[in-house]
Amino acid sequence: MARVETPPGTTPPRNEPEEEHLDEWFARRLESQGIPSRFGAPSLSRVTAVVALVLALGGLLWALSSVGPKAGATNTQTTNPPTQGGHTNTTGGDTTPFQTGKASWRSVTVDVLNGFGGSGAAGTAAATLRAQGWKVGKTGNATGITKTEVVYLPGHKPEAVAVSRKLGLGAPVKIADATGVVPSSTTGVAIVLGPDLLPTH
Repeated sequence: MARVETPPGTTPPRNEPEEEHLDEWFARRLESQGIPSRFGAPSLSRVTAVVALVLALGGLLWALSSVGPKAGATNTQTTNPPTQGGHTNTTGGDTTPFQTGKASWRSVTVDVLNGFGGSGAAGTAAATLRAQGWKVGKTGNATGITKTEVVYLPGHKPEAVAVSRKLGLGAPVKIADATGVVPSSTTGVAIVLGPDLLPTH
């Protein structure tokens, strides 16, 4: 029997498949274990479900955000009514368009000053105010007042506004801007009497 000899310097041919890529080899190994190597494209129903979920969540967030501020705005308007600026006076108390603050006239202790020199004016006015339910502090004098006004020390504007509104007087005046009234003449808020005395109600 004849022997087939391979010439020296040559290698015998191998019956091997062509070199395959690593990812194809890995895919074949996975499939041999029963694991799908490639996932198919997502189905239309899955895409639709995800889009519907995203839209539903977006709608819920929008609804919550639109309800929140409205409720807050309503509370703000009911608990903190807007106030107006300016110092205009109209007689009648509640129509005076200046800031009212949060003080009640019943809680304010007012001092009464005679600002025009009338005999016993401060004492008489103090007694009248007490009879009407006011808390009256000290009485004293001021000078050069031509019309009854309310003056206040720094930090007492809300109380002064409440007093002015109740009496139907003009906007209260900072004591630094008041004519003939020294800061030591009051402990916070003072009614300075002019020749017109206290308003009558």
